Amino acid sequence: MAAVRATRYNETRGGVAQLVRARGSYPRSREFESPRRHQTGPEGGSSIFLRETLDELRETVEATVRRHRLLVEGDGVVTGVSGGADSVALLLLLREFAAPLRLRLVVAHLNHGLRPDAAWDARFVEAVAAAWGLPYVSETEDVRAWARRQHLSLEAAAREARYAFLQRVAAAQRCGVVAVGHTADDQVETLLLRLLRGGRPGGMWPRRALGGVVLVRPLLDCWRRDLRALLAEQGVPWREDPTNLDRRHLRNRVRHDLLPVLAGYIPDGQNKVKQSADLLAAEDAALTAAAAAVEPQVLAFEEDGVRLHRAVLAAQPAAVGWRLVRRAVAAAGGNLRKLRFVSLQEALRLAREGRDGQRLSFPGVELEVRGDDLLLAPTAGPPSWEVIIPLEGRVDAGPLGLVESAVLPREAVALDDGAIYLDADRVQPPLLLRAWRPGDRFRPLGMRGRKKVGDFLTDAKVPRLRRPSLPVLVDGAGTILWLVGWRVAEEARVTAQTRRVLRLRTRSRV
Repeated sequence: MAAVRATRYNETRGGVAQLVRARGSYPRSREFESPRRHQTGPEGGSSIFLRETLDELRETVEATVRRHRLLVEGDGVVTGVSGGADSVALLLLLREFAAPLRLRLVVAHLNHGLRPDAAWDARFVEAVAAAWGLPYVSETEDVRAWARRQHLSLEAAAREARYAFLQRVAAAQRCGVVAVGHTADDQVETLLLRLLRGGRPGGMWPRRALGGVVLVRPLLDCWRRDLRALLAEQGVPWREDPTNLDRRHLRNRVRHDLLPVLAGYIPDGQNKVKQSADLLAAEDAALTAAAAAVEPQVLAFEEDGVRLHRAVLAAQPAAVGWRLVRRAVAAAGGNLRKLRFVSLQEALRLAREGRDGQRLSFPGVELEVRGDDLLLAPTAGPPSWEVIIPLEGRVDAGPLGLVESAVLPREAVALDDGAIYLDADRVQPPLLLRAWRPGDRFRPLGMRGRKKVGDFLTDAKVPRLRRPSLPVLVDGAGTILWLVGWRVAEEARVTAQTRRVLRLRTRSRV
């Protein structure tokens, strides 16, 4: 990619600020921050932003895009813009790449409903998109209700809701890429948070799959102070979220308390932590790929459950072995959110030296030593879980993993992309995902009559130990619409007359 020069920056100077003021798109309050007030901030850095630094910042983004192949010519890119400095800077910089790469940019904003003035953020982002002549899509989500429903923290619920929204926008706008404004500062904070919580170490990767699209982070090598100085120099305003100062959130305590302390002990500490995060992220990706490559030799789906070949598993490096056990737990219907590291270590010990009949309990599944194998099967007893599936959103569906749902125009989707599609206008909300029960009946696709779910599973030769964990999707009228993993119901099939489809995707938390 040829170096992209700042040929259009002067067009932005004052233009966005003038337009949003003319439209009344933000209140005159201390929550709105003038760009001139952000030449320095809590992140530190010089207040003098040299012209050469503009080129350096642009070249940094270009190098990240090229090195990780984040964008290719002709991409449609949904850009998540909260209104904060990072996301506004992301949009500003992506505009520089739009002409050379013929990118089609779409601005997307989700109102999380967490602050009384959140609607002003949406109006501000809409004004920015209008000033730059870009299409704009917004929605409002009740994140507090999402968090209660899924038993998540507000931060985790907001993240899930945001990514589900961005995927819906990408599908509706026919874009294959979603861009978000995570910075080098976010990379440092993420590594420290994972270390403090005892999770798998590593930072964010610049490119990863997100459902049916690709999520990219072009600013992952840019520091927040430089992005704010860029906006200030160009006269581009942004919104300041006061919750970023709320020390009740662990990330904010890491940002405002821990990092300044570390800086007092280690010169250039943030840069060094960032380098470690990048190394760990790359190693994590390599180890995950190594686990995927050896998986066919280790995992087997049998009638009695998921089997792990002990000798092959024990021969793997510990980091690969942990990932293989996680994959097996997820495949057997276990809950990865509650899976503890000590359980992964114990599973590898049993692979090496376990005696026949020894058992180990995981969240939702049991592991047993069976000769040359470790057998993972759902915990004995009929499942009783139930999950409400929204028509639009992403939820944790217990043993099924994550379920992503969206209502889309029929012409906007390809029915052969691996997702499940139902006729949205033949579905009566609310939708309930639950374990099937004795006596449940449905009309399998292509059949004239109704059939007991139990009889269908017997005829399909579904392994007996896997049957109790199979869920069904039931609508508000009590009609089974989908026997998950096996058959859609005739009542909800997509026909030539279908105008809107309900798309459902399931994926592991691994």
